[in-house]
Amino acid sequence: MFLLNGIALIVVGLAAMGFGLFLFYALLPLFYAFFGVGVGYWFGSLLTSSPPGDANLVKLLFAIGGAVLFGGSAYFLEPFRRILIGVGLGSLIGGMIASALGLTGILGAGIMIVTGVVGALITLAVFDPYIIIASAFGGAGLAMDGAHLIFGFTGILDRTAIAEGAMLPLVIWIVAGTVAMGWQFKNIARWTVRPGQATEKSPGPAADDF
Repeated sequence: MFLLNGIALIVVGLAAMGFGLFLFYALLPLFYAFFGVGVGYWFGSLLTSSPPGDANLVKLLFAIGGAVLFGGSAYFLEPFRRILIGVGLGSLIGGMIASALGLTGILGAGIMIVTGVVGALITLAVFDPYIIIASAFGGAGLAMDGAHLIFGFTGILDRTAIAEGAMLPLVIWIVAGTVAMGWQFKNIARWTVRPGQATEKSPGPAADDF
């Protein structure tokens, strides 16, 4: 169970790190469900005061619920899709920060809600850069948690230790997120919608972009 959870977190995290912006334009409803899993997982972790890597039925149910909520909302609330992804990514980042600082329970969940609102406001101003930065660092955090779940004996990937002053997990998180962010910014022109190509209604870069 721990191995499967770890692998799932790594896969989701690496996908977000490397292709967060592309996934938005290419697979809209699936993209929202994808981040709904992360938001639900972190919300369940904070409410139950459970370390991110621990297997927990409540977290699994929250993750499934998040996927259904975000995926369904993206389909039925099409005009508000960008605000919705701002809420999702903002909440995801907030959950990771709260966990790293050791803030759980109602306080941790409250931080997720506040950062979700902030994320929604940011998307109204700058969308593509926000998606890149949030998915890069959010994905890096998920990948680290998955790796820690599998290789927990090392301790260098335990982001919850940041609250106790551990610097190595913080450095790894920042470096991994920065590399992913640089990769996505490098490909932003290929992945974003341009006149004559896809629209948000029918997303995805043209085939000749690859």
